Amino acid sequence: MPEHALNQLLNELRERNSEKEPGQPQFQDENYEAIPLTEENFHEIPETDPEDRKTAFIDGGNIPLYSCPSFSVHLVRAYFNLFKNKKRKNPSTIPQQIDFYALAEAFTKDNEIHYEGRTYPVKQQNAEYLPGKVFDFSSWDKTLTGGEFRGDINKVCAAARRFAEWKIAGKIVEKELEENDLIVRDGSLRPSLTGEEEYAKKALAKASENNVVFTGLSKTTRLYTTTGQSLVKIVKDLGASSMPGKNWFYNPVVKNSNPEHEAELSFVKLHPESSYAFRHEIHDQSANKTESTLATLAQNSKDLRFPGYPYGLVDADYFASVSEHEAEQHQAKLKALAVENDVWNQIKTNVTATNAHDRLDELK
Repeated sequence: MPEHALNQLLNELRERNSEKEPGQPQFQDENYEAIPLTEENFHEIPETDPEDRKTAFIDGGNIPLYSCPSFSVHLVRAYFNLFKNKKRKNPSTIPQQIDFYALAEAFTKDNEIHYEGRTYPVKQQNAEYLPGKVFDFSSWDKTLTGGEFRGDINKVCAAARRFAEWKIAGKIVEKELEENDLIVRDGSLRPSLTGEEEYAKKALAKASENNVVFTGLSKTTRLYTTTGQSLVKIVKDLGASSMPGKNWFYNPVVKNSNPEHEAELSFVKLHPESSYAFRHEIHDQSANKTESTLATLAQNSKDLRFPGYPYGLVDADYFASVSEHEAEQHQAKLKALAVENDVWNQIKTNVTATNAHDRLDELK
C-alpha cells in the first residue's frame, strides 16, 4: 500500500529534521564572510517611511514559440509599475510593457558549438530599451549548463529577458524616478549569467548617479546553514521567538566583498501576519538606507491575499507573464509569415525532428 511507504517517508523526514541543530550561515564563496546568528541582529521595521517617494517594481517573463537544438524563438515581456503613497501612478515617459522576440541560434566557432542571441522589438519604437547587440554563449558556458550536458539553447532567450530587465531598469531610474525614489527588481542583484554584469553595472551605476535606491527581493533562496538547514527558515524561526507579531529585518548576515555584487544582504518579514521571510538586497552598502527602504516596502505589503509580499511585485509578476494563448497567437503570426517567405518547412523540419511530446500529448 502506498500509505505505508508515505508514512515511513514522513517519519524519517520528521526524525532527521528534529535531530538537526540550526547551525550557522554558510557561504561557499570566499568573497562572503558569514556572520554568526544572534537575536541582536533583528531590527523592527518602522511603521512609516519619512521619505515621500515613488517606488518602481520590475519583472519579466518569456515563453517559447518554436524551439529545437539548432534554434529557439521566444516571446519575451518586461513590465514595470509605479506607486506613491500606496497609489498607482502612470509612467510619464517609458512604456509599462515592452514585448520583444528573442532568437537564439547554434553555430560553430573554434570547432565548438556556440549560441548566438538577438532581440527584435514587437514595436520598433521600443528598440532603445533592449540589448542592442548580438550576445554569444559557448554551449558549455557554466552559467547555462546543467551537470555534464550542454546548456539549453532556450536559456539564451531567458538571458535576453534578464539583460532587457536591467537595461529597462536603468531607463526607469533615469526617466521616471527622482532622488531618494526606489526601484525593486524581482530577484537578486548579483549577476549570474555571462554578460549580465555589463547590464547590471550600468543600471546600478545610474541609480547611484541619480541617488535612487536600487533593491532586489527574492521569493526563493538556496542559502544554507552549516547543518544543511535552510538559512531563511532558521532566521524566520528565530524572529518568531525574538520579535513576535512585528515586522522585522535581520542584518547583518554576511560581510560581502564581492566586487560584482555590491549589495547589502538582509532577511525581512514585511507584515506581522506573514508566514514568509524573504531575502532582500540593497545596492551601495554604505548608504544606510535599509530601514527606510523596508518601511516603504512594508507599506506596499498589506494586500490580504499575500500579506508580507509587496503588491507591486505581485502586480509586476502578473502583467509580465506571457500566457499560452498569447504564445499561440504569435506562433500563428510567425507561421503565416514563414509560409509566405518560404521558411516554414525549414522550421517545421527542425522542430518535428527533435520533439515528439506534442504528438504524445494528442494520444492521451
